[in-house]
Amino acid sequence: MTARIEPIDYVERWRRIVVARREQHDAVCSAQGRDTSDYWARRAAGFRKFAQEGAAMADPYLECVLRHLRPGDTVLDVGAGTGRHAVPLAAHARRVIALDPSPAMLGFLRQDVASHGLSNVEIVEGTWPGAADRVPQVDVVTCAHVLYPVEEIETFLRALDGHARRFCLLNLMVRQPWFDQLQLWETVHGEPRLPQPAYIDAVNVLHQLGCYANVELTWVEQRRGFESLEDAFERFAESVAVADDPDQRRRLNEALAARLELVEGEGLVSPVRRYPLATVWWEAGALKR
Repeated sequence: MTARIEPIDYVERWRRIVVARREQHDAVCSAQGRDTSDYWARRAAGFRKFAQEGAAMADPYLECVLRHLRPGDTVLDVGAGTGRHAVPLAAHARRVIALDPSPAMLGFLRQDVASHGLSNVEIVEGTWPGAADRVPQVDVVTCAHVLYPVEEIETFLRALDGHARRFCLLNLMVRQPWFDQLQLWETVHGEPRLPQPAYIDAVNVLHQLGCYANVELTWVEQRRGFESLEDAFERFAESVAVADDPDQRRRLNEALAARLELVEGEGLVSPVRRYPLATVWWEAGALKR
């Protein structure tokens, strides 16, 4: 008798991956006596530094978004953060709507919008898809490195698709985050870090929803630099869930000292310098109803 192979529910699989990783992080924070409600507020300054470093390097995702733009297009950047893509897109679009739930992130974005003298960037504070009714339909929707903690992935993707007249584009990791590859969580907490969804999980979800998305994989060179060991600690502490516990702080400091490389003229840099990223895109309206 041939064994029956049950179909995989990729939407449910995505949800389980997200929930398991979040619960692991929340359990550690709970044991430390702190909640995670201001997670992005604590990470905003460090996140902006990473975004600024990335702005000086080649960005295949941004290049792909620009290839899909026409003169006079409007763009919605969901999860705009500190403006890694919203700011450069403003030079090529008639209007850019930058949406993000973090006031701290948007504070940095407002600074950059002002310093660049941009008048065509509209900033909206809110979650997605909770704030979807507050933004209009646009020509192109972009969403870079935002999906990983989204539990209700089908609702999220349908809202993206429904707000685009022509194209939706996602930027996603192919592997686990480069900072996870440094094994910092394992060193500090003594257990494997549970994975987050990757690009293939998003492609499978889209396929289940009737959308046969295009995928472009590109290897990128990104040297993540730090001014000092103290700078590296501050930029990693939140993602590794390190609180005020002296032993945890010592373990993280020792791990960073062992894993980061001192390069003349560059300071401390991450050994993970080359890794693949994915651009996933489709024509609006491709998701079956």
